[in-house]
Amino acid sequence: MRYAISILFLLSVPVLAQTTGTCERGVAEGDLNADGSEVFARVYNTGALFFRNALLENGYVVPRENGNSPVHATSLWVGGKVNGSIRIAGARFTRFEFWPGPLGDGAVLPSPADCTAYDRIFVVSRSDVARYLQTGDANDDLLDWPVDWGAPVLDGDGIEGNYNLEGGDQPAIFGEQTAWWVMNDVGNVHEETLSDPLGVEVQVSAFAAGSGVRALRQATYYRYTIFNRSPNTIDSAYVSLFSQASLRWVGTDTTLSMGFVYDGDNRQDESYIPPALGFQVIQGPVGLPNGRDDDGDGEVDESGEQMGLTRMTHWCGSCTQSGTSDPVFAAEYYNHMRGRWKDGTPFTEAGHGYETDGPETLFVYAGDPVTNQCWSHANDCLGGIVSSWRGNIVVHTGPFYLEPGESMEVVFAIPFAQGTSNLDSVTQLRNAAHVVKAAWDTGFLAPQRVEVEPLPESFQLQISPPFPNPFTDQTAIRYELPEAMRVRMTVYDALGREVAVLVDGEQQGGSYEVDFNGANLAPGAYVVRFEALGEERAFTMVKLR
Repeated sequence: MRYAISILFLLSVPVLAQTTGTCERGVAEGDLNADGSEVFARVYNTGALFFRNALLENGYVVPRENGNSPVHATSLWVGGKVNGSIRIAGARFTRFEFWPGPLGDGAVLPSPADCTAYDRIFVVSRSDVARYLQTGDANDDLLDWPVDWGAPVLDGDGIEGNYNLEGGDQPAIFGEQTAWWVMNDVGNVHEETLSDPLGVEVQVSAFAAGSGVRALRQATYYRYTIFNRSPNTIDSAYVSLFSQASLRWVGTDTTLSMGFVYDGDNRQDESYIPPALGFQVIQGPVGLPNGRDDDGDGEVDESGEQMGLTRMTHWCGSCTQSGTSDPVFAAEYYNHMRGRWKDGTPFTEAGHGYETDGPETLFVYAGDPVTNQCWSHANDCLGGIVSSWRGNIVVHTGPFYLEPGESMEVVFAIPFAQGTSNLDSVTQLRNAAHVVKAAWDTGFLAPQRVEVEPLPESFQLQISPPFPNPFTDQTAIRYELPEAMRVRMTVYDALGREVAVLVDGEQQGGSYEVDFNGANLAPGAYVVRFEALGEERAFTMVKLR
């Protein structure tokens, strides 16, 4: 054994093969259906997010009350190179290439033949925690929150790394409701792409805001933390989100790091106005070093910058041209990640983008359809419109390095809008995407402890959180006083500096509504503090722009 080790040591840049397990694919499901949210989303721990199942049940519905789904299926792709060899974990509708559970060092499965112990998705909400604090009643997911699998925790007992609900620990809940699970690409053979595994573990937090702002009520978020558990460097890596939408036209808004789908048919009746749906990279990885072209796109890659959307592609699926049909093998998936057709042909503007005379591009249909700009489905740059294909769309971010033991976080958001027409829906979607991105950037969706403190019986103060929240210019706070008392209401910025005094003086018993105009304040998080009779209430509010 010593001689074998010595020989391996002398080899230049050895690539260690990754042994796969024999696990069954996961069957666990989790539903995002937060109070106040208008989205229903069913997620899985196979790499798929949601799809229309065999019972014709929609996996993603927005708004919930109408039962309509703008998207049939969505899934995660992760790809890169190990010593020049392409490795992919990704699929579209079947043969998904992620399995339940974490990985140990060397990308070793806890149980190579059986991953079912980790075949679970944990869904918790802030209201679940509040109910526990008030009544002591906790559901199974709250009780079993898997800190030992990597699930994040807000410490309350002063002991790092444990989860003690009775001692004050709480799940780290993004937004109003979070689904959390962990998966890996080593559990079994990659039957879809036929590639070797990367050796990655992926921890996922999918969440919904449940806010009073419509753009947030109609959006969901997907936070992927990708760990390289293998002994190999993953080079020229990308993370992608594939979707097949029921809406047929696609487009790109690079200013918002968003690919989107909408409807070319402007049919309208009392029950239907064509909506628009976005797939937005709101936090990407850090780029590769300067002076290199690691992804082979002919461009020198940036260094040390956090990326957003770096490519957006689509394909036909039912077409006979070899380059425009469904990707099958690892190299074809990876070509899409690089911003090319599956056969390696660059995308070019005009028509469908395959072998036209237009300039090369990494973003399909980047023209504005609302203003009839070339190149968009509404303007094919050739004097007509682009005929509809099946709404396949993939948003990509990368390339980046992932050294052994390193991790990278990527966050996608799915905003939605329904305007007065198909193109007005695109306009409204862009407005919604600004709000969705700002809510993440300002920390409005970041985990915060749930605090429930019963008031003394002698002081029955009723105060409502600011509404709307987030807000752009103005929000309001309502409260009721049981009797005359002195009231002070102040606003502080994130650094604890007082920026406004809204009330400071004696008030009679009764109902009040106080407006706060923050038009002149910088975007960010603020705290409104209410004080009366020695009691204090505080609420966080977010100024968007």
